[in-house]
Amino acid sequence: MQDRIRATAPPPRPPAPTTRQTRHALTMLAATTPGRRRVIQAAAEEYLSQIDRDRLPLGYDMPITDDHYNRVDAYRMRGGRTFARMLGIACQPSDPQLPDTARAVLAAITAPVDRLTERAATTGQPAAVALLHILGATDTAVAA
Repeated sequence: MQDRIRATAPPPRPPAPTTRQTRHALTMLAATTPGRRRVIQAAAEEYLSQIDRDRLPLGYDMPITDDHYNRVDAYRMRGGRTFARMLGIACQPSDPQLPDTARAVLAAITAPVDRLTERAATTGQPAAVALLHILGATDTAVAA
């Protein structure tokens, strides 16, 4: 008989299916300027910080335990509205698909940086990878 209760991590989230909302957001993201991308990225990170319960809701000293109300509060108080409007997403504040859309948009924004970091680590020459990126080298030139 086990006397202690072991703390276990929550089960990993299965990959979310690509929804129409996510496809629309990624299409709109491709047409944005770098300045707007930075604002979208900041709003998405702020929104997800409360959704993932990394930060407390504004003005509260305890997290909101109900997911529905937590999404509503994060939408209104933590940049969810800004994120949705900048990408032309029409949704309700409690939309359960918006957090997955925000994660997909963040992944799309950080993908080029992640690829460069990975190449720098695998080649062992981060300066050369950075120089090739600045010079506008293609993926095949960097891989060589």
